[in-house]
Amino acid sequence: MKIRTRIATAVTVALASVFVAVPAFAADDTVPPLSHAGDPLNYAGIIAVGIVLLLIVLVLSTLVGNLFEKK
Repeated sequence: MKIRTRIATAVTVALASVFVAVPAFAADDTVPPLSHAGDPLNYAGIIAVGIVLLLIVLVLSTLVGNLFEKK
């Protein structure tokens, strides 16, 4: 990969992570942000968010990488 593609991929991932984190910054403060020991985890939600983030990173990095390929 060329250096421009790597930089563009890093910028894309950084922007995507900011957009994903915005709802957490805007959340209501009445709910504690951290879970406590013994609280059940929502594994389906964790896996779904991981898959969505993976898809966003892969699709955006592919699109940005295609911009810099010679034809």
